[in-house]
This record gives sequence, C-alpha cells and structure tokens, in this order.
Amino acid sequence: MKQFATEELRNVCLVGHGGSGKTSFLEAALYSSQAIDRMGRVDEGNTVSDHDPEEVKRSISIATSLGPCVWQGHKVNFVDTPGYFDFVGEVKGALRATDVALVFACAVSGVEVGTEKVWDYAGERNMARAFLINKMDRENANFDRVVEEIRQTFGTSAAPLQIPIGQEAKFAGVVDLLKQKALCRTYLTELKP
Repeated sequence: MKQFATEELRNVCLVGHGGSGKTSFLEAALYSSQAIDRMGRVDEGNTVSDHDPEEVKRSISIATSLGPCVWQGHKVNFVDTPGYFDFVGEVKGALRATDVALVFACAVSGVEVGTEKVWDYAGERNMARAFLINKMDRENANFDRVVEEIRQTFGTSAAPLQIPIGQEAKFAGVVDLLKQKALCRTYLTELKP
C-alpha cells in the first residue's frame, strides 16, 4: 500500500441533517475512486458505512464510519456521520478528527435544523466548511432556493462554485465555475481517480 505524505492527506467530515445524502455521497465517492467495485444503496442496506444491523433496519447512520479512497494522488479519508440529533456525540467526535466539514443540504428540503447545528459545531472548531447541495435529481429540487436559504441563514457571502445543469428529472451534471467547464453525468462516470 502506498504511503502518503501529510500534504497528500485530506480528512473530510460529512455532516448534515438526517437524510441529506451523506452516506449515498460516500458510497458514490468510493465507487468513483474504485475503492469499491459495486455501489451500495441505503434503502437496500448494503452500503460500506451503514453496516450495523440497526443502521440497516432503520436506513440511517447511527455511528460514525470511515471511507478512505485515493483521488488524483491524494488519500481522502471521508468520515460519514449520523444526521439525527440523538447521535450528536458522533458528529462532534468526528469533527475533532477531521480538517474540513462538508455540510450537506438537500435540494428539496433545503436548510434544516440539523444543517444549522452542524455548521455551528464546525464553526466552534474554526474548521473550513463548504456546502454541498445534494439530491438535485429529485422531484421539487430547487438549487436557487437552497442557495438563497444558505445565504439568509449563514451569510450573504456564500457563493456557488458549481451550478447544476437542470434539476429534477432534467438534472444532467454541473458547471464548474472556477474551471469554466461543464461536467455532465457521462463525463463524471468516466473520470479516473
């Protein structure tokens, strides 16, 4: 196994309200990076991170879990956390062990109580934080509404780095505003780690 220098390591905490898609994101990241050869689904009870019988039964994360992968020469240690407040100790512990918080917001339900709480917990640790608006392919997904909710709740300086190409059934990918490049679903599946 390759040894990674400190500057090649990334420890990313996946946080957000329950049901915002953290575990599914981790599963997709592991699959895309070829860390796993089959992408599991939360509703089927076969994801890498939700393996406890109670997690499978309830289709929720109860404990923090680690999902390491290699992407473009860096080892990324994703730490998947529970989204329900009953398990807030898991979230706080994971934030202590990571460098950055990736805060999930659902494109349908937007900013929720759990979103605000995890933002504040990461802020207490002076962590770098970024939002990921997830579930753009769902019915009633609305990127602009969620961005506006984020700005109203967390400050007007929040700015998208990527914008979706379509939404709901017409969601086809994203435009990376920094690289000025469209990344559509077909292209994303062909990316190599």
